[in-house]
Amino acid sequence: MSIWKDVIPSRDQLYKAKRDALLREAVNAFNQRGFHGTSMEDIGKSLGVTKASLYYYFPNKQSLLAAAFEHVLEVAFESLEKAKLHPGTGFEKLQLTIRGYLESTLSELSRCVILAEEQALQPKQRAPIVAKRDRFEAELRELVCEGMADGSIIACDPKLAIFAIFGAVNWVPKWFSNEGNWDSKQLAYAMSELICRSIAAAPAPALARDVSAL
Repeated sequence: MSIWKDVIPSRDQLYKAKRDALLREAVNAFNQRGFHGTSMEDIGKSLGVTKASLYYYFPNKQSLLAAAFEHVLEVAFESLEKAKLHPGTGFEKLQLTIRGYLESTLSELSRCVILAEEQALQPKQRAPIVAKRDRFEAELRELVCEGMADGSIIACDPKLAIFAIFGAVNWVPKWFSNEGNWDSKQLAYAMSELICRSIAAAPAPALARDVSAL
């Protein structure tokens, strides 16, 4: 039975909305100032609440970071699974994965965080996240191998290729702003073309010159 015809948010909905707002603000701060350069007090001030009130949603700063990593990896696997359903080449599937990953993580509700911050996590938090990240990277390497087998990707070291590609991809949140001339969809399209071109067997003769027109 609905209460107030679902016009008024429930307690659980309010809790989730506040938790999400806190997580987004924390990630923005981590991306701008770094994990160690951001305090819970800083995050509280930016949200207009006390530091003590934040602990109702997350017990400490490490748990905020762990939640951000979990979200990033969830988005990563969703993008991968969707791309793998595509009937195209290994190169096309890799490009679609990167495009979907960037588009989702750079959206207005982004919780994307630079993955280099993993060392800030406590060992118990870090182990499952690293294992999941390694599994994702392994599947990306399989796409590179698929691309080499079908001729869409040049001969290369799949591990090095993925390290290089995602090294660039995961740095994007450091400089991208939704307040700029490009939205997340436009940038995701252009970046996926630019980054994947380095291993394409038949690289495009040109890239988008005006991303805002995409």
